[in-house]
Amino acid sequence: MTPHSPRQDFADELRGFALLGIILVNAPSFAISSVGFTPAAVAGGLDRLVAFLTVALAQGKFYLLFSFLFGYSLSFAFRRDDDALDARRFRRRLLALGLLGVVHAVFFYLGDILFFYAVLGGSLLWLRRRSDRVVAWLAAASGVLWLVVLALFALASLAHPPASGAALAASPTPPLPIDLALAFGSFLQAAAARLALWPASLALGAVLYGPSVLGMLCIGLLAGRRRLLEAPAVHAGLWRAGTRWALWAGLPLALLAAWLSVGPGAWLDAPGAREAIGLALGLAAAPLLTWGYVAWLAAAHGRWPGCLALFRPAGSMSLSCYLGESLLMSLIFCGYGAGLFGRLGAAGTAGVAALVWLLVMLAARGWQRRGSQGPIEWLLARWVHRGR
Repeated sequence: MTPHSPRQDFADELRGFALLGIILVNAPSFAISSVGFTPAAVAGGLDRLVAFLTVALAQGKFYLLFSFLFGYSLSFAFRRDDDALDARRFRRRLLALGLLGVVHAVFFYLGDILFFYAVLGGSLLWLRRRSDRVVAWLAAASGVLWLVVLALFALASLAHPPASGAALAASPTPPLPIDLALAFGSFLQAAAARLALWPASLALGAVLYGPSVLGMLCIGLLAGRRRLLEAPAVHAGLWRAGTRWALWAGLPLALLAAWLSVGPGAWLDAPGAREAIGLALGLAAAPLLTWGYVAWLAAAHGRWPGCLALFRPAGSMSLSCYLGESLLMSLIFCGYGAGLFGRLGAAGTAGVAALVWLLVMLAARGWQRRGSQGPIEWLLARWVHRGR
């Protein structure tokens, strides 16, 4: 058996940072509408600005970062001489993640990502024995497929123009059944509404996000083989390239996508070609900005050691914190909790999300003083390592 590898601080810091981005992206679906921002939620200038920045800087970026880190962690799952035992344990881990994903999607948040990791993570069992060349080719093929899907999605929207402004004003969109269930229903009624929509949500997510998740799993696997995050300062050239691409390509594309999606003149009630093109463009640009975030944080980590320590405790128990964020947000906004669903604009929603993230950060810090594993991680480890 190889010696136990110590945790890599920068990888944990990236996970903690990603938790902030994830909750800011998910917050509108928790608090405003199951489809995200609505015209009423962005009626004020500050609300419109917050929605714009959320779409430009966060939407589509942080699930990619988590996918990369999931692939990166494979090198820690297979570090013993008994490869067969490690493979069985990894399958148990994927099964547990899949079950957690189903529970999370039905009882807390419809846009769960854990189920995708569980399904697509199975490819890592095959890829772990493949050469870097094969893994890189699969990552590239996944990226090309994803861009093709996004292009087809944008082109398809051109065939379905939105209703005119006058028509929308004369016949406003009624509340969705799931929104009524989230706002006024009991815990079980809200769960039933999520369950009814989950197959459609899963199918749409598989088309729009599946190839990108697979591609980032492959890139993470390649990075893990090189222990890229163990000593970020060693790879300064890679981070400089990431900063340049993010600044000169990723950020302008993300700003344009946000303007198309939620800028002045965008129809949030009845999205059409403009909004669909904005979504596709934003998702296509997301890998560049994600790379930029990693590059900026890597530079900060190397230049000012300890400056990202705030993110580290939550990053070391990111599964518990991810589920904890959803639990708190559902209790704050759903009708069976504080009942704030639909009552806050984009700015207020982002403020609550930031406070929840900070609370989770502090809770993780306190928990870590009692032990190194979060509660869900502890349960998962007991299941994964049960017997042989």
